[in-house]
Amino acid sequence: MRSVYYIITLFFYFSSNYAYANRTNTITEITWLQSDTAPFHLEKSTQAPAGGLCDYLVEQLIAQLPEIKHTRFLLPQKRIGKYLDEGKMACYPCMIHRTKSTDRAAYSIPTTVYPAFNIITTPTNAKAISLRHGAPVQLINLLTDNHFIFGQTAARKFTRKINEIAYNTKSYENASLSWSSENESSAVIARLNHGYIDYTIDYPFLADYYNRFSELSNVVALPIADHQNNLVLGAIGCSANAPNNFANNALRQINRVLQQSILPSAQYQMSQRQWLESTFPDFLVQYQQQVLNVNLPASAAPEEVEHPNKAEQ
Repeated sequence: MRSVYYIITLFFYFSSNYAYANRTNTITEITWLQSDTAPFHLEKSTQAPAGGLCDYLVEQLIAQLPEIKHTRFLLPQKRIGKYLDEGKMACYPCMIHRTKSTDRAAYSIPTTVYPAFNIITTPTNAKAISLRHGAPVQLINLLTDNHFIFGQTAARKFTRKINEIAYNTKSYENASLSWSSENESSAVIARLNHGYIDYTIDYPFLADYYNRFSELSNVVALPIADHQNNLVLGAIGCSANAPNNFANNALRQINRVLQQSILPSAQYQMSQRQWLESTFPDFLVQYQQQVLNVNLPASAAPEEVEHPNKAEQ
């Protein structure tokens, strides 16, 4: 009789553990964070039929994970990091890929590949910067040149190498920061156009977007010496502080549909090419190599970004 009691007890113990595991592994909702940062997030229009770089990705994830309740939430860049830190059941689709989780987020497989960061400035300043600091630009020399004012959004971070240079040259301490929470990338480009700052650091496709689709069209991109081949991989980041192992459980489902249908699709690749290809002619080759892992000869290595935010975008 005692052995039967033990068997029944063990049965209920393992059954309850199994039920608990199933319950904690089930994702019922995801809040998708987005920021007012073109061209990463855009309203659909004739110019942007699929929205911004990260919008079609979220749209497809919502469509292909119908068993999950999805909510979109617009926040300033600076608040996105705080929202993830607070452990909300949220993901941000525009982060920089990392192979390991951080205190803030766990990351999906790579979703796209971006060109190397550039100096973004006006045509007039571009000539002066190139004359003083070369073409491609010697970044340390430029950041330590008090003749030019460096500006950026308050939440912006770059690759580890650029962050180290900025830290060592105390550029962040001396930078003119933009704290605007509305159309954050536009605020920096506007300050360039009006002469409040002389240059910023960002992706070349940002300058291309504003030149093609806005009145703030007086900007150009200059390559940074020793950084031209430092490609940046994009990823989805989910809150590492959310309860019940949310990030890993959400990413398990996200990665599945990314691999099976979204990343290989021509429609998704077109949503990226629209914004990237004009300043990144090798995008499709690099996408196949870095994202789809097609066995092609490597011509550039992806660079990790420190302290992901737009996540950086």
